[in-house]
Amino acid sequence: MKNLYLIKYILFLTICTFLNAQESNRLEQIEDLLLKGEEMLKADPSKAIYYSNSAIVEAQKIKNQGYATMAQAILGEAYMNQGDFNMGFEVLTNAMETCPPDCLQIQAHIYVHLAGAYQKLKDLDQAFTYVDKAADIYEALNDSLNMARCYNSRGLVYIQVPDNVRAEENFKEALAINRKMNNITAITANLNNLCLYEGNTQEKIDMLFEAIAINQSLGKIWSLGENYNNLGTQYYYAHDYNKALAALDTAMDYSRQINAKELISDNYRYKSWVYEARKDYANAFHYLQLLYETEKELLTMNEMRQIELNIIQKRLRDKEQQMVMQEQAFQIKNLRLWIYITILIVVALVLVLFYVAYHYRNRKKMQLLEASGRLESREKELVTLKLKQSETEAQTAQQELEHNRKELTNLAFFIRSRNDLLTQIQEKIKAGYKLSASQAEGHLRSINAYISQFSAQDTDAELLIDEINGQFIHRLSVLHPNLSKNEQRLASLLRVGLSTKEIASIINSTPKTVNMARYRLRKHLNLETDDSLTEYMKQI
Repeated sequence: MKNLYLIKYILFLTICTFLNAQESNRLEQIEDLLLKGEEMLKADPSKAIYYSNSAIVEAQKIKNQGYATMAQAILGEAYMNQGDFNMGFEVLTNAMETCPPDCLQIQAHIYVHLAGAYQKLKDLDQAFTYVDKAADIYEALNDSLNMARCYNSRGLVYIQVPDNVRAEENFKEALAINRKMNNITAITANLNNLCLYEGNTQEKIDMLFEAIAINQSLGKIWSLGENYNNLGTQYYYAHDYNKALAALDTAMDYSRQINAKELISDNYRYKSWVYEARKDYANAFHYLQLLYETEKELLTMNEMRQIELNIIQKRLRDKEQQMVMQEQAFQIKNLRLWIYITILIVVALVLVLFYVAYHYRNRKKMQLLEASGRLESREKELVTLKLKQSETEAQTAQQELEHNRKELTNLAFFIRSRNDLLTQIQEKIKAGYKLSASQAEGHLRSINAYISQFSAQDTDAELLIDEINGQFIHRLSVLHPNLSKNEQRLASLLRVGLSTKEIASIINSTPKTVNMARYRLRKHLNLETDDSLTEYMKQI
């Protein structure tokens, strides 16, 4: 039964690992498509549309609504960059409706794009509303790079107000953040937007040349078309019409490469300004006509786009459903194959393991039993010897400790008796004050004899203290040769566990003096604050 559970568990782990690996590969594929879509927004919007649509299909296959919504946001901006405002606005609106409520980063991303859509539709109040919503989210998330995007978007709305001063403040704020974070792509966008209106012409031309150099190195065709359009307008403001036309011709070349109708429309408008300023009214009128035709084409495309969109969406849903079903069938087929292979491998491994384990167990069983018997016998003998040795050592140590404590206690009582004797001698001396001179001499002689009787006993007491722990003092001297005689004597008293008051009584001192002696002894022994002085003495 245990082996059956083991087989089921291994099979379950194998299937989970296979499915997790497939899902991980799909997620990496979707992230790659999203990254390519973002990179193509300013380089080639048509490719951005392709990559974002592919990401939507893949995300829907694994039912990852967060990735699908992010891809829709990129798709909406790509349509906007191509000049298809209706399509872009519809895609962004749909993305906002389907965005998971807990994906704040994606919500803010869509808000920024919706602000751009409303700005192009001239609904500036809504544009400001969505920029502020995005800024609140990014500020809460402490996302500096995307805060720069909000400043940039707000500046574009202020241009439509028009309020060029407020616009420039926001563009420069965004540029400062992006330069600090070394966000090259965003830096080019900020430099370009700072040149959308009249101002310090030479400064703006320098900014545009910096943006052009970066975008050329990155191969961003759409951005280069926009840069050269703005360069043409700055030369127009500077009344350098030949350079203005040259820059606008270059912008037209880039715009036609990717069929960016919005850029082409702006190009016709700027050329009409230049030719009008040169009093070449025929060319000015010609480009106004081209501008009219282009904008009319954009409007017609937007009206027809809804019908095409419905057809395309239906086909896309049908194709997607078909692909999902095919993918599921393929996955089921692969899964069955892997299950069969896994079962065969597991069964073979189990049989081999059973065979090896059976023979190994029988061979080792007897060896293990014999070794176990010998080991138990030796362990019992060893435990018995250790117990006897421990008991002997404990008894010896206890006897020695009791003997030392008894001897020192007796000594303490002896010292206390000596103190009483001194008190008696002091009282006798006081009594001698009242005697006459002839009586005092005899009285003093009796006192002197009384003192001589006990003077020899003081020396015997000191020798007793030193002899009680002679071996301990020898070991202490080996470890700490610099200790004084008094410190050795204090160490021997601490070793037997006497209190400060008892030690003070034995050595005829005060508890305060004993504490100071303890402190000096601890310092000489190099003990830490947490180390017990008494325990250290007992260990020697």
